[in-house]
Amino acid sequence: MSIVYVDLEHDRVRDNAVAGVAHRTRRAAALARLAEAAGEPCDVVRFEDVTVDLIRSLAPRALVISGNTADWSEYAVASLAGMAETIRAAPVPILGICGGHQLIGQAHGATWGPLGPVLDGATDPHPHFAPGLRKERGFLPIDIDRSSPLFQGLGALPVVFQSHYWHLTDVPPEFSVCANSLDSPIQAIARQDRPVFGVQFHPERYDDNHRDGEMVLRNFFAIARDNLPLPVARPTSDSVGLS
Repeated sequence: MSIVYVDLEHDRVRDNAVAGVAHRTRRAAALARLAEAAGEPCDVVRFEDVTVDLIRSLAPRALVISGNTADWSEYAVASLAGMAETIRAAPVPILGICGGHQLIGQAHGATWGPLGPVLDGATDPHPHFAPGLRKERGFLPIDIDRSSPLFQGLGALPVVFQSHYWHLTDVPPEFSVCANSLDSPIQAIARQDRPVFGVQFHPERYDDNHRDGEMVLRNFFAIARDNLPLPVARPTSDSVGLS
């Protein structure tokens, strides 16, 4: 079997002479990390091509939905219809990363939006990335629900790579929050009846000094491989202190 990696990046970025190279470099690194964690090959499918029938015909072990650098306003709604239907049907286990996490929430009726403007008097720490907006960028701690199978084996405050200024602003029905941070209260969500997870952070972007993301990937693929039963979800929470 294999893993299907859905490339969610917009054509504007993919076809750009400079941004496209950076995108392909990140994608190649992500594919290598995912294949290593899963112990299986990883195939790429463009988001516009995804349908429930396609995923069922490919019969992958799991579906991983990438992040994206383009704003959601650039996407035609129709281009995401097959993705949304597939997310809701969940024919195989699903992990959404960053933008993929947001799309899982949106497909199930959640709302999304920017983290908001940089606070008055504050300095934008990353002015070249979404200038003027609040953001989470770099290796940062998150607070987790340690009973979640996605976070088994991790300490109370794992450190993972963040790169976003957009987030889910509420929790979709039939999902629970299983991680949060001070700036982004919905850092991870889990569907209560199927192995569908979204993480706002990038577990595939770990390094030798920050390997918690690798454990998250391995846990997800263990769930997908062994069909581990999901625990009864806790009530959703908008505050830090899940563990």
